[in-house]
Amino acid sequence: MKANSISGTGMDKSETRTVLRRSILAFMLRSTAVLTAASLLVLELAGGEIAREFFLFSMPVIVLFSVFTAWRSELFRRPSGEAVERFEAANILTATRLFLVPPVIVALIHGMISWAVIMYCMSLATDVADGYVARRFRQETVFGLMLDPFCDIASTFAVVTWLWIVKAVPGWLYVLLIARYSEFFAGMIILKAMGKTPRLKATLPGKVAGVMQGTGIVALLLKQLSPDAMPVAWSIDYIIFPLMALAFLSVIFSQTWIGIEAAREERDWNFRR
Repeated sequence: MKANSISGTGMDKSETRTVLRRSILAFMLRSTAVLTAASLLVLELAGGEIAREFFLFSMPVIVLFSVFTAWRSELFRRPSGEAVERFEAANILTATRLFLVPPVIVALIHGMISWAVIMYCMSLATDVADGYVARRFRQETVFGLMLDPFCDIASTFAVVTWLWIVKAVPGWLYVLLIARYSEFFAGMIILKAMGKTPRLKATLPGKVAGVMQGTGIVALLLKQLSPDAMPVAWSIDYIIFPLMALAFLSVIFSQTWIGIEAAREERDWNFRR
């Protein structure tokens, strides 16, 4: 083994990154092939205009993601510092959640609510699966830690914004969502300026909030699909909206506490996905 090997397979740092970037390129090509096939399916089912938007809105996300990933290849390392040579299954699942955002929005814009519900549920499934795969098969990486919350933000914010535009979500709840994400990014910037690293990990409030948030969004989408989807009208105002608000507030509290702990800590936190 070479003296400067960091990947555990005898390759040095430069060789490891080269292999990783090839893996990322292969992932981009496979993603493009899947998108092309899906676009052809949409062409058959919904027509050329929607198929074009489906492809043109999704392809830049795939390309930009792949370019950024290859550029920041140093983030592909284990908690122990060991470099990673492949774009692994856990990160593929997380990236899939990001890639589903444009198709969901295209479907919503064109009134294809049932398709949007299916794809959003697929997104929720990847949110559960990526963390399990990362822990079960020891595929935790710094990159995955950073990517996971960003994908959650992108998917949730996109769908809730559409629901707010069509007046399916009240303004006060939308403001609460914006406050949640604004606090997250502001806190990260402040901690970065302080030279601190927050311990981003799965927490009980985050898990509970994720379930309530996802369930609420699916229920609201089903309400758009069919006004009779909910048993009674008051279930939206008096059950779903309060639960979603409670979910947002619990995450705001959790984020605040994690930020305070990180600011007080003398050393960087270890991380878990």
